[in-house]
Amino acid sequence: MTRRPLSPRGKIALLCSSHFINDIHSAFLNTFIPVIIANLGISVARAGGLQALSGAIHICCQPLLGFLADRSSRPIPVIVGPLLAALGSSMLPLAPSYGAALLLTGLWGLGSATFHPQGHGAVGLVSPSGRLAFNISLFSVAGMLGGTLSPLYALSLKKLVGYRLLPLAALVPVTLLGLLTWRFLARFDDDEKPAGTFRLGDVGRSLSVVFRKIYRVWAISVTRDTAFQATRFFLPLVVTASGGGLGQIGTILFFMMAAGTLSPLIGGHLSDAFGKERVLFVILLATPLCLVPAALLSGLPSYVLFIVGTALINATQPITAAMGQEAAPEARSTASSIVMGLSWGLGGFAMAPLGYLADRAGLTTTLVVIGLLPLLSLPFLRRRTA
Repeated sequence: MTRRPLSPRGKIALLCSSHFINDIHSAFLNTFIPVIIANLGISVARAGGLQALSGAIHICCQPLLGFLADRSSRPIPVIVGPLLAALGSSMLPLAPSYGAALLLTGLWGLGSATFHPQGHGAVGLVSPSGRLAFNISLFSVAGMLGGTLSPLYALSLKKLVGYRLLPLAALVPVTLLGLLTWRFLARFDDDEKPAGTFRLGDVGRSLSVVFRKIYRVWAISVTRDTAFQATRFFLPLVVTASGGGLGQIGTILFFMMAAGTLSPLIGGHLSDAFGKERVLFVILLATPLCLVPAALLSGLPSYVLFIVGTALINATQPITAAMGQEAAPEARSTASSIVMGLSWGLGGFAMAPLGYLADRAGLTTTLVVIGLLPLLSLPFLRRRTA
């Protein structure tokens, strides 16, 4: 009996489920860090090195892994990535030494970095015409939801089976989803134009060719990701300086993350309906109108504007991801790794100079500068649409 092929909506749902199950392991390290410190007797600084290693792996490996994903029409990275992420993250509380903890963190980071380039690229391959940005927004929201639930999932598994059986319990749903992916998405159809047809002699040349096509979109993504991460980083300091406590900080960050989870769906839908460049231009112009006044005001009006401003920033994620894939359709995974992974990592590196600016000029001045960052993207957008 011939197996009935999965519809495009079914394929999108399967990819979204994979993103959710991959990112639901993203906060295992943060959740179990007190246990790791106590078990290994390490300092907070050395524990912070584990998180830094994960970030470095994403920056260094995602473009290479995206290149490799573009050379295959099979969803091996989408299947293997979550397996490695689940295994590495769930074994961290059992690490017998700091070296082992570094190795397991590397395994988790490598798994996550393996999944994301092909995951984003595969959405572009299976999306119907005219629905790319919205489907990417669904894929992104699935990952955000997984990351939000990750601490609760980690603690629930630990309570259910204990530390020793934690890796086995974590692998069960990932393995089942991997089998479903292999059954229903074992190979991309010819009419989906898999990026495996893209052949260049070496990785460096391939990345250079793709980057020249998407560098304007990448520049927009870097300024976007820097503004978002910086606002999320400095806002708790603003709340503390105003006399707020941890409870107030947690509440504000919760609403910020909730709004930032929903806004990509709206941004993706609007960009498919009215045009990506047009919607992106409006959002980049409107964001400083929220973030700059938020930096100059105080109390509830300031917090509301910060939440709205970061929601606007996040709404551009599926738009830039779709623009990157459309600019390099023969290398969707590579384009996604540059526009999503590399830009996010570089945005994180910007926290150090912005922190120096805050020490020298104060929080208000720094937040005004952060609020103006999206305007730096406008020249790149105009050149693209000219």
